[in-house]
Amino acid sequence: MSLDLSNIHTTGYDPYERFFATRFKQGGRTVYSLDWSVAELVAFLPKPDPDKPLDADSTQRRIVVPHATGFADYVINDSEWVSPALLLRAPDIFQFEAAKANTGSTQLGTLGVPKHAKADISIVDGQHRTLGFHIAWEKIATYIEKARADLARAKDEGDPLRIRNCEAALQKWVDRRDRLARERVSVQIMVIENPSAARRIFVDINDNAKGISGSVRGRFDDRKVLSRALNTVLHDSDLLDDRVDLESDRISANSEFLLGAKHVADILRALTVGSGRIGKRLEAELDDREIVKKFAEFETGLIDAFPQFEELMDGDLAANELRRSSLIGSNVMLRGFALAWHNLRQAGWTSEQITAAMKKMAPHMDAPVFPDPEDSWFATGLFPANEKGSLSPTSRAQDFRKLGDFIQEALEGKVAWKRTRS
Repeated sequence: MSLDLSNIHTTGYDPYERFFATRFKQGGRTVYSLDWSVAELVAFLPKPDPDKPLDADSTQRRIVVPHATGFADYVINDSEWVSPALLLRAPDIFQFEAAKANTGSTQLGTLGVPKHAKADISIVDGQHRTLGFHIAWEKIATYIEKARADLARAKDEGDPLRIRNCEAALQKWVDRRDRLARERVSVQIMVIENPSAARRIFVDINDNAKGISGSVRGRFDDRKVLSRALNTVLHDSDLLDDRVDLESDRISANSEFLLGAKHVADILRALTVGSGRIGKRLEAELDDREIVKKFAEFETGLIDAFPQFEELMDGDLAANELRRSSLIGSNVMLRGFALAWHNLRQAGWTSEQITAAMKKMAPHMDAPVFPDPEDSWFATGLFPANEKGSLSPTSRAQDFRKLGDFIQEALEGKVAWKRTRS
């Protein structure tokens, strides 16, 4: 019986890999739009080299490896991962066969990508994600190799329980690999010969992109316990009602808002972990409802201790007027009070005790702080020397801890207050 070769397509001899794609024009350039699995992406795109020196023809910035590694871990561990389209460039090395259909200015068809295209395709935008995909694929391959070795040793030892555990571990990583082999990444390839044109495109993309602020990130990323707590606080708080800028991370002196959403998130973090950070283990342990409860106690203490907040809530005092007249109008100062509150609660103080101590501190919160070495606030070294006075302490990480420590000492009655009024 002879082999009928007429209906057999041996792909190994085809110099192209073929994908469904669209072709259109953008900015006078030909653009192909398609999608690749992570496995295909790793096969077709060269792994960005962080150690490669930048030269005059480079069309990218220097690679920040931790950023790419973080993206790799995100793709591996988050089944709901998302990635915007990668933007690539290449000379005209493709074969496009258009479908016989009237689709206007966008043509549907198949795109033949040369199997050797890795040498010709370059990244315009998305180098950290591309490196992240490479790292993720390599990590999973390493985990599978280790899991197979562990399983082989377990079988040699004849331990049924260990064999089952090793089989489960192996299956976990095989499933992760198979998932990434199925899921797709959008890719746009622009036909560009000149590297300088690619550099201009990169600049145009970043010039016209609107970055995401910390305030927006804090509200939208509800996978984070702090974000879930933040959204509840913004919804429930009487003090913050209509007084939080939900978009901007900066509050100007004349702003109608008391705080930005990022500042509220910073206060929540201080109430929860002090000057520490929320790592993966703690993230899994924390309850957003408990964080909301901590803020409610803190908010009640602030309103009881500082009458200006009552005036603010009653509409008798504007946020910008509060900033000009009292240090408690500063988001940095409020964060410092949150840190001191956390530390004292950890030390066994009750909310009522801290509130009573804040009431005693209230007369010393007048703004501004003038550059007098004998002024208790200025003597901390946390306020810029300004002849007209400063309305807020500095906000560097080390300064924040120092501010929290000073406020805690003041609440403990350890500060001999002196204020300069002019």
